[in-house]
Amino acid sequence: MYNKDQIVILKFGSSVLRDERDLPRAVHEIYRWWREGFQVVAVVSAFADTTDQLLRRAESISAEPERSSLATLLATGEAASSALLGLALGRTGIPARVLDPVQAGLRTVGANLEADLVSADCVRLGAELRRGIVVVPGFVGRSESGDTTLLGRGGSDLSALFLAQRLDAQCVLVKDVDGLYTSDPALTTVHASRFAAVSYETAARLGGQVVQRKAVRFAQTHRLRFVLTSFGADARTEVGPFADRLDTAQTAGEPLRVALLGCGIVGGGVYERLSSLPELFTVTGVGTRTGDRGRAVGVPDHLLTSDLETLVNQSCDVVIELIGGTRRAAALIESALRRGRNVVSGNKALLAAHGQELELLAADHGARLCYSAAVGGVLPALETLKRAKAVGPLRGFSGVLNGTCNFILDRLAAGETMAGAVSAAQAAGLAEAHPKFDLSGIDAAQKLVLLARAAFGGDLRLESVPCEGITDLNAEKLQRAREQGQIIRLVAECHLTPYGPKGSVAPVALPFDHPLADVTGADNRLVVEPEVGGPAWIVSGRGAGRWPTAEAVMADLFDLRRKAQAAAVESEDREECVA
Repeated sequence: MYNKDQIVILKFGSSVLRDERDLPRAVHEIYRWWREGFQVVAVVSAFADTTDQLLRRAESISAEPERSSLATLLATGEAASSALLGLALGRTGIPARVLDPVQAGLRTVGANLEADLVSADCVRLGAELRRGIVVVPGFVGRSESGDTTLLGRGGSDLSALFLAQRLDAQCVLVKDVDGLYTSDPALTTVHASRFAAVSYETAARLGGQVVQRKAVRFAQTHRLRFVLTSFGADARTEVGPFADRLDTAQTAGEPLRVALLGCGIVGGGVYERLSSLPELFTVTGVGTRTGDRGRAVGVPDHLLTSDLETLVNQSCDVVIELIGGTRRAAALIESALRRGRNVVSGNKALLAAHGQELELLAADHGARLCYSAAVGGVLPALETLKRAKAVGPLRGFSGVLNGTCNFILDRLAAGETMAGAVSAAQAAGLAEAHPKFDLSGIDAAQKLVLLARAAFGGDLRLESVPCEGITDLNAEKLQRAREQGQIIRLVAECHLTPYGPKGSVAPVALPFDHPLADVTGADNRLVVEPEVGGPAWIVSGRGAGRWPTAEAVMADLFDLRRKAQAAAVESEDREECVA
């Protein structure tokens, strides 16, 4: 992704990554920043009490464990949690690379169990960041002699701040509390107020249970500002060269009330995510034909209904539409928008045909229509186009926008038959029972229409897009292209002409060094070309499957929740001004 000057270090400690069940939360937070255009380094601590368990195991063998061996043992906790986060990102379709301390060049000096970082391989880190998320274990480094070293209790905070200083990056320490408070907010006997900004001195004095003092001292030495916050929170405390300032608003964010229409492959994944975050979201009902799929993912019977119209009419903040089709989906979305409900949809067919009318309806009733999931799964295509457009006018864009077709093309190139490749895509959960819209190119053309609308503002009609699918391709054609130094991809492209945007979808033979040539499997890629100067904006991500699409839906929900929190704070500020 081209945003080389925007790097954020996100640190996830053991208080928020208690076990594998918390990994999706970290993925949500990482994806939030990544789709906003940031290159992300995730610094990860061991799960919960893993370090203490490992220490007890060491002490059961030796009352005074040899320090080099002990450091090597304790480092395995961070290695495991980092690798598991990398796997969770991969399942979601977000490109990620897990680096160990040697690969990241994290060199230390000092004692084995209380070392200080002195260098990092910024060249290697920068190269990896241009390809995707970088995950590194916190707390761990290597001495000049190659021994494993640790940075002391809470040392992942220090790792994060050190990398922020070396990479000239923002630093966000994600904790189990949304900032630094005047006293422990968990205590009911004393009122605790959150700081909006706090000095290094106060952070070191009050933050012992929240942030490592050694890390605070490092930040103070290098005049680094950093943020303390929690998962999905809009509230935060910024630590830096500031005078202490309390957050006067401190409006508690109520859970967002969500009505879910559809509980199929994607809808079921969305429900699982929503139900794991009860402090952030409340599911008011799940609309499904029979209820069988809902029960399979744990939806209680009292939330299941086949009466989707009544579900939309009931009080809620957001309606998620994942039923597919156009006629009924359109009626349900219109009904929700007219009631001022925000809508999140993955319905590319409906939005390509009627998206402009629905967006106008949303604006007329003070609602928002979000549909990142309709364009490329976890690929942040719409967001990238909007950022690129904000920098300057665009000449055009091109992309591999259908992960199912891309997967099938890879299978064909390996010598498989079309029937076998389609069956493999279905078995992998990438293709419907009758994937005609994928194979014909219509799915990619619908996404093209939505992207053209974001890029150029005009209404490129679906029927005006020449569309050729992959049904006429076979293994022989793809192998012949490879012998000629080319690879065939289904390319959707659109460019602005004097007569408006013009688009097309067709299989294209690309040279091996083309930006779209090395997109493999179910991945998608978008290349955005500025009108004048500058390199192209390039972004990649998984374009099909349950979890990539569910993640895009969740990202829209998190955005809506943060906007609701911000609106509540503004409303409270206005009331105070009037008073």
